Amino acid sequence: MFLDQDPYIERAYRLSADDQTLSSMPIQILELARSTDVIVQIISSSNSQEESDVPPGKVRLASGAMGQVIRIMLGKRWNVTLHPTRALAQDAKMSFEGYRNFVYNATLRDWPKLVSEMTVLRDKMAAAKQVRLIGKETDIAFSIEGRTPVVDGGEVNLPGGEVFVSPVDSTVSGTVYFDLPVVYADRDIKGARLTFRNGEAVESDAEVGSDLLREMLTVDDGAKRIGELGIGMNRGIDRFTRNILFDEKMRDTIHMAVGNAYEETGGTNKSAIHIDMIKSMKEGGAVYFDGIPVYENGKFVWE
Repeated sequence: MFLDQDPYIERAYRLSADDQTLSSMPIQILELARSTDVIVQIISSSNSQEESDVPPGKVRLASGAMGQVIRIMLGKRWNVTLHPTRALAQDAKMSFEGYRNFVYNATLRDWPKLVSEMTVLRDKMAAAKQVRLIGKETDIAFSIEGRTPVVDGGEVNLPGGEVFVSPVDSTVSGTVYFDLPVVYADRDIKGARLTFRNGEAVESDAEVGSDLLREMLTVDDGAKRIGELGIGMNRGIDRFTRNILFDEKMRDTIHMAVGNAYEETGGTNKSAIHIDMIKSMKEGGAVYFDGIPVYENGKFVWE
């Protein structure tokens, strides 16, 4: 099964459908997802801003309904990748040729070598009980005890290039500031600040897109909790491109996702959404496992 959501049709549907219709997924799509063996999604947008004028409330309802398909997808073999287009090159502020070369350089890596590098971080994470992240306007900590970190070697995301884990839901405490924008439903969320207490977001704001962020945090109970911590390690991704498939794997960044956790990591949080938000760690950022630094001053301590 290939996921092909025409943004022009999707925009028309979201703008014209009533709330009850938006809140449910057509049975034909659900049955197609259930009956397939493999799901492949290829990002190839011809207009990355097509849905940018859909009201946040409608985005929230449609995202909640799409969660039904995502839950089915996560139980299958699946892969998300990208075919370079001129619209995506414009988003990245690059020429089409330059963007195409960037995409292939980030994707056609020496994967066994990169997996070996990521395994070093994975093993240190697997031995740790507590994670603490320090950076600009950021001091946040949580437990990963009993959780299983995973190396993304390109099997489900292509390109891969991160090590990720799901925090113990109720332990997330502190504040995090995400300085790099994330694009969700063709709208920017930039400069997001989230404060957590007992695992739940109790304060939220953003310099751009605060209305959308707040709407998405009310999709369901799990939307207010952290479903993932990821640490980017793909050296082929050396710039921000406004595409989360690449940006979340960028070297010298971490990302945290509100919403659904990954079962393979032992995560238990359930939500219809999974919104990755990215923070640069290159200048002044530090990652601690059980109080011991593993990343600081722009590099991993074993490098």
